[in-house]
Amino acid sequence: MSRTPLTWDRLPLFATDDEIGEAVLGRDRRREFAGIAQLLERDGMPKMCPVWGGRYVPGVKRFLDVQHGLSAAVPFAPNGVEGNFHGQAKRAPKGPRPQMAKEADRPSGPVLVR
Repeated sequence: MSRTPLTWDRLPLFATDDEIGEAVLGRDRRREFAGIAQLLERDGMPKMCPVWGGRYVPGVKRFLDVQHGLSAAVPFAPNGVEGNFHGQAKRAPKGPRPQMAKEADRPSGPVLVR
């Protein structure tokens, strides 16, 4: 007896990795999803919720859509890249610069402090 394959529309709100894996990768590769999802958690993949016993499915779908450019929300810069997103370069403060002490102001020998 063959059962109907799982799709995004048929998943519960909180689904196990096997269920999400079947919707994303197909029935034959569904077990691969758990390992892939753990690697992607550091990039924002929703984590397993211990209370509900699964991952939040709309969050997983949104994460995958953003990862593959199917969302209008695009990050300003990739993870780990810093930049100036306001178009203004940082400038040194104006005013007199600190001056080094003149040779005559310095002690002539070594200074020992106890």
